Amino acid sequence: MRNNRKTLVITLSATFILMALLVVYTTRMIYNTSYSYIHELGDDKTSAISADLENYLENAKSVLWVAADTVDHMVANGATDEEIVDYITRESANTEQQFDESYTGLYGVIRGNYVDGVGWVPPEGYDPTARDWYKTAVEAGGETVIVSPYVDAQTGNVIISIVKMLSDYGNVLSLDLTLSGVQDIIEKTQLNGNGYSFILNNDGMVIAHPDRSLNGSFFDDTEEGKALFDKAISVGKGNFNMNVDGEDCTVFVDEVMSQWHLVIVTNTGVLFKAPRNIMFISALINLCVFALIAVFYFLGDRYEQKMNKRIDEMKEIEQKKDYEAKLLMLEKSAADSANKAKSDFLADMSHEIRTPINAVLGMNEMILHESDDEQILDYASSIKSAGNTLLSIINNILDFSKIEDGKMNLVPVEFSTAELISGLVNSISERARTKNLELIVEVDDTIPSKLFGDDVRISQIIMNLLTNAVKYTEKGSVTLSVRNKGAEDGNVSLRFDVADTGIGIRKEDFDKLFKSFERVEEKRNRHIEGTGLGISIVTRLLAMMDSKLDIKSEYGKGSTFGFDLSLKVVDSDPVGNYDDRKKTVSRGDEVSLSAPSARILVTDDNAMNLKVAGNLMKFFDIKPITCSSGRTTIDMFRNNSFDILFLDHMMPQMDGIETLKILKSEGLLGDTRVIALTANAVVGAREQYLNAGFDDYLSKPIMLGDLERILKTYLPESVVSVSESVQNDDSADASDTELTIGKAESIGLNVSAGVEFSGGDEEFYLEILTDYANDAEEKCNALSKYMKAKDWKNYKILVHSIKSASKTVGASYISEEARKLEEASAREDEEYVVANHNALISDYRTLAGRILG
Repeated sequence: MRNNRKTLVITLSATFILMALLVVYTTRMIYNTSYSYIHELGDDKTSAISADLENYLENAKSVLWVAADTVDHMVANGATDEEIVDYITRESANTEQQFDESYTGLYGVIRGNYVDGVGWVPPEGYDPTARDWYKTAVEAGGETVIVSPYVDAQTGNVIISIVKMLSDYGNVLSLDLTLSGVQDIIEKTQLNGNGYSFILNNDGMVIAHPDRSLNGSFFDDTEEGKALFDKAISVGKGNFNMNVDGEDCTVFVDEVMSQWHLVIVTNTGVLFKAPRNIMFISALINLCVFALIAVFYFLGDRYEQKMNKRIDEMKEIEQKKDYEAKLLMLEKSAADSANKAKSDFLADMSHEIRTPINAVLGMNEMILHESDDEQILDYASSIKSAGNTLLSIINNILDFSKIEDGKMNLVPVEFSTAELISGLVNSISERARTKNLELIVEVDDTIPSKLFGDDVRISQIIMNLLTNAVKYTEKGSVTLSVRNKGAEDGNVSLRFDVADTGIGIRKEDFDKLFKSFERVEEKRNRHIEGTGLGISIVTRLLAMMDSKLDIKSEYGKGSTFGFDLSLKVVDSDPVGNYDDRKKTVSRGDEVSLSAPSARILVTDDNAMNLKVAGNLMKFFDIKPITCSSGRTTIDMFRNNSFDILFLDHMMPQMDGIETLKILKSEGLLGDTRVIALTANAVVGAREQYLNAGFDDYLSKPIMLGDLERILKTYLPESVVSVSESVQNDDSADASDTELTIGKAESIGLNVSAGVEFSGGDEEFYLEILTDYANDAEEKCNALSKYMKAKDWKNYKILVHSIKSASKTVGASYISEEARKLEEASAREDEEYVVANHNALISDYRTLAGRILG
């Protein structure tokens, strides 16, 4: 027993010493971590406030710079004083909204005369050239500068002036801002609810202080104030400790445009109160734990004396099993939590990074279109390439996090097999060409022409495989093969293979391919961009489609990645020879219906869609009547009757379903058959429109064969005549447009699909392509306006129109961007719309410029 008690005392003593050391270590670590974190937080807060203030002032400088440049131009071109005054008056009114009450207008000295944009008349004897704003502008010699705060002669308020001397010496233009905006920022600025902030200029004058009575005074009038001011000037940016107002304080400072100094003063004791509480609680918990351990030891000692050896052994075995089970549960819980945290982090960071990357790429497109300097264009091209690569990596990370969180869903739709393959070829061909690789496309001509599945995710899978093949192949070829393995019960089994003559993969590295964020032969391939997520995403998407990835590779000779996919057949007609499709642009099937006396009304808010429908009707000798709104459609039915009404679903003010309800409620339809026009060819779409009262629906882009089917089904027999072949008198000579068609192909458009959507008429395709480009600026401006106003209903309608029009002209990538934005605006996902809106606008404007250029 004595030995047991001796052992117990030694054990408890050792435990106490170890726990004491642990408390000291953890307390020190918590304090150091908290100290570092709080200082970083304070520095970040100070930098953020400084950035806000600089943006506030830079906006005003930009406004003045533009106005001064315009006035300078007007003076140089002999504009009268009255014209100049009218301009700065208009500019003052136009700019006032940007700065609210902080803005007091433009004014200056032009040709020796004082001019004022808000109509202020100076008092007798007022000499503008003696004012600080005029002198500072002249001393700056044409630079746009900020004048130190002073009392405004007009309002009596303390203001700052942004001034610039024009090219004609003596002419000066100035913009005044009150300090109310700066004052608001300062009064709201604290660190974790602690302390206060103020701004000083280089002379020690208080620009803004929570105690407004101190504004305009000089901070270095007192010994303590001078010491704080001198320390802030010497530090410039950072933090330091100092006694302020009798308290130990931590002071954070930063410079604002090299003219002001932002100072945040916080009580050090309050600032570090939480970490100290944590350290105290940590020590207390450890003490309690030790006390509990001691109690358990004593209880165990008493219990051990009463039990025999066998029971002791059984207890130890049970305790061991219980401990291991709990340990496994804790490890699993920790792993799940870490995985969830990682996924959340990846998703959040991907969204945060995409917003500025999209802005960079958008502005870079402006450089590419507006600069004439070859060196700058070369730099901009490099930026675009690197930016797109980065955006692709971020998109992969976001997709990966969505898959891990179970937020990735398959959205099956009807799609054209040829269009899917053409889109892949168009997307990868340029990358292959830049590396002098041969791109080989082998498509089984027995594959059905239309299938049902998630074409977006199928394209993503194949595109990832093609991109990897091109990245890891330096010479030789990349081959895309699509084979028909047979059909059964309305489904076709397709085999997709991507083969390359690249570096190949060692067998021992195969497992790394399927691990997230791991890359094969990291050192050898360090120059190749990527995250190591591509194959991981492919395998997970394939798993969602009940498929898997097969890999064959010979190190140093190349690799083949393939998979089987079962898809529902929509149209069993074979896709035909893909090589012939690439070389010639189909002129479409000949129609076998003529109905010159048919009365057709087409309603669509998109002018290009109306033109498409009108021209397609010509193939059937029909001259339809068109209108652009639901209200106009109702008015047309009050005085006319029609055989068929093609009615667009998504329109502003009154959509197609609302229009149909009114037509039926007022008894205006009669025998008219109503066909829904929609770009949403999704699961259940037909049932949705039939339930809403439509007779049928026609998906956009309108296919000639689908239109003929609708006309044959719903036109009265009395207006229809059918022949073996009805030729269109307006068919265009392909040779007349060969150069223009070639240009459309060269800029990456899916011309084959576009001409097919245009009824096989190349001339008509080029016409709607031009209209599509001409409409770009107006639609982009309107879409941006809706986004800024958070008008998600009209945003959804307009982006839906862009999606449909883009698909019609063969701009599938823009159509896909618009589709995602349409879905996001429908669920009012503001974060996604804001992050991806600029990319759509940039791509649309860029394509329009290339079409018209």
